[in-house]
Amino acid sequence: MKKAVFLDRDGVINENLKDIVEPSQFHLLHGVSEAIKKLNESNYLVVIITNQPVIAKGFCTFEDMDAIHQKMKNELAKEGAKIDAIYVCPHHPEKGFKGEVPELKIDCDCRKPKPGLILQAITDYSIDVENSWIVGDSETDITAGKTTGLKTILISGKLESAGNADYTFKDLKTAVEHIIIV
Repeated sequence: MKKAVFLDRDGVINENLKDIVEPSQFHLLHGVSEAIKKLNESNYLVVIITNQPVIAKGFCTFEDMDAIHQKMKNELAKEGAKIDAIYVCPHHPEKGFKGEVPELKIDCDCRKPKPGLILQAITDYSIDVENSWIVGDSETDITAGKTTGLKTILISGKLESAGNADYTFKDLKTAVEHIIIV
């Protein structure tokens, strides 16, 4: 069994823009490469769990999303950091977007706060849930983590508002420092 840190993408790894639909819009947040490298060095699997409804809405394709993620991996690799896996929910339950992809407009089990993507990763990588974490910037991330038994960290500028999270930190770098010493 392997320990892992599940990371939400937008708002934790990169700037949380409204819709990131092409690689040029993707920018790592300060300290992210260093934080992920520390997780790698501490023998944590690093797994991205991300809702990307822009695919279902028709704003970008799976190929566009793959290009965005390749840019992320390349930028991290330049600093000696790596992502072990990326799980994407491309679905969105609401209809009415011009160019939407009808077969992806469903109420699925993989869109956070539902735990489908996390459960799939746990199975795929034999993850030790009791010694693993999820780091996200929204209550949907925290709920998905709690549902699967992960320890939870909320990334927020409002440190007093942990909500249901076990811990709250201002950024991924600070969160990882905590994970490594616990």
